[in-house]
Amino acid sequence: MRILFVRPKPSAVTIGLQHVMIVEPLELEVLASLVSAEDKPIIIDMILENRPIEYFINREKPELLCVTGYITNVPEMVHYCQVAKKIYPGIITIVGGVHCEVCPGDLDDASIDYRVVRNATTVFPLLLEYIKYKRDLPKGILRPYEQVSPSELPPFDYYFPVPDRASTARYRKNYFYIFHNRVALIKTAFGCPYSCNFCFCREITQGEYCVRQIDEVIDELISIKEKEIYIVDDDFLTSRTRVKRFIEANRSANLDKHYLLYGRADFIANNPDIMLDFRSIGLRTVIVGFESFFDHELERYNKNIDAKTNEEAMEVLHSHNIDCYATIIVSPDWGENEFASCKEKIRNLNIHFVNLQPLTPLPGTGMKATDEELIIPYSDFSRWDLAHVTIRPEKMSVADFYKHILKLYNSILFQPPVLIDYIKRYDLLMLWKMIKGSFMVWRQYMLKIREAKQNA
Repeated sequence: MRILFVRPKPSAVTIGLQHVMIVEPLELEVLASLVSAEDKPIIIDMILENRPIEYFINREKPELLCVTGYITNVPEMVHYCQVAKKIYPGIITIVGGVHCEVCPGDLDDASIDYRVVRNATTVFPLLLEYIKYKRDLPKGILRPYEQVSPSELPPFDYYFPVPDRASTARYRKNYFYIFHNRVALIKTAFGCPYSCNFCFCREITQGEYCVRQIDEVIDELISIKEKEIYIVDDDFLTSRTRVKRFIEANRSANLDKHYLLYGRADFIANNPDIMLDFRSIGLRTVIVGFESFFDHELERYNKNIDAKTNEEAMEVLHSHNIDCYATIIVSPDWGENEFASCKEKIRNLNIHFVNLQPLTPLPGTGMKATDEELIIPYSDFSRWDLAHVTIRPEKMSVADFYKHILKLYNSILFQPPVLIDYIKRYDLLMLWKMIKGSFMVWRQYMLKIREAKQNA
């Protein structure tokens, strides 16, 4: 049974982080590892392809089409299944991914035969057996227009096989994350032990948190050819003991890797010795969810941290020569003073890389907004990208709000000292890729400003 796995290309209206980062479709590589060779699994990464989905369906002639994606990919996922059904009416279509697991109703379409909503790594092989041999349909699978409450689904199963990275061999040279070129992904834990109310990640496991054994993680790292490694846990820096074991295991295995990972500011601030030791075995960059430099906002986000801790974390990172990719939530109640204060704080802390995210009340999270507050409806999935302004600003027009976000980006990223630092540290090809990608994002923001003015 020929199986075609597809990662969608984002919509043109999605403000595209793919311009500055494209990483491997790890979830599809995991599923490919569960399929026998006789089923001929093929992964198509539409982000890196120029031909339409029709071309690949006609070329590969699959019996099964499997598509995964995030909230912004919902229209493309449905469209791919509709196209497949028109070309081959008998084709079986399957969708999954984190958004499908939390909000399966958004992918309820007649063109989709099955939605995987729980435990994909154990359920998917059982689904294939059901399709081939007409065995019982496993729990965790929904047919079209079928609904189920979370309590009716099986308990979470965190089985995680080694991904089939050979299935993306033709694409791997193109995967990068900002200045980390030819980067590979690894996942060592599921869920998050914290309870920030804006975060979608913890909703995927309904607050549960589970980690893989360090020995198992090291074995997988040994098998990865790439030197640049992106640990895609929602937060890798949760346990001092586990991080120490990871560092020690790296040394024992004589690994030579460069690491990029997510981590909280309080762990960094409270464990400077661990961060220094981690740096010695290859830690290069930490993506830190500062979220805000205002205590009242951090309290509102249930971050359980104060702004001073963010500053202390930056001191540790600077002292150990670890790069920080900072994420900041731009609240709809920001005015001129808040934007100016954020700019001053980022400059004082010498943050060179920043991702400014307008507060986005993603479905399923504890962050809510009324229909009157929303300027982009939930059904407009392509714009729920953590870059569009979804909640109406309180102190300025939508166009001015976008302008201030863009000005804040420009004031941080294009300071002469920052540009000189880029030129000293990175090769020309990587710099050109980042300049080109940044221009594409800048252009999208300019279009949003023009659109907001027209709609005012």
